Amino acid sequence: MNRWTTLVMSGLVATALSMPVLAQAPAPGNAQKAGERRERRGKALQKKGERLENKGARQEKAGQKLEAQGNGKAGEKLEAKGARNEKRGQRLENKGARVQKQGEKLENKSQSTDQKK
Repeated sequence: MNRWTTLVMSGLVATALSMPVLAQAPAPGNAQKAGERRERRGKALQKKGERLENKGARQEKAGQKLEAQGNGKAGEKLEAKGARNEKRGQRLENKGARVQKQGEKLENKSQSTDQKK
């Protein structure tokens, strides 16, 4: 094939793929599954955030203990790490709540479109 034939064929393929008949929206059942997945992911993120917060609190406590024993630099480092983990855990909890809410909205939206049909 020469270049022109290849060009014309690629143009035909591109138009065929971009036709609205072929580009369909996902099935409503899949949207509901996606909503449930998001909800589960949100719950998992919240749990992970709580664990990280607890870990951060433990690290801070251990850092204070080290400082009391005379290891000032190690204690400060561990305290800083604990504070960072607590902050990260809080962010993850917030993200989890947000993702869970998105999942619920997606699920409700798919249920309402199912009822209309």
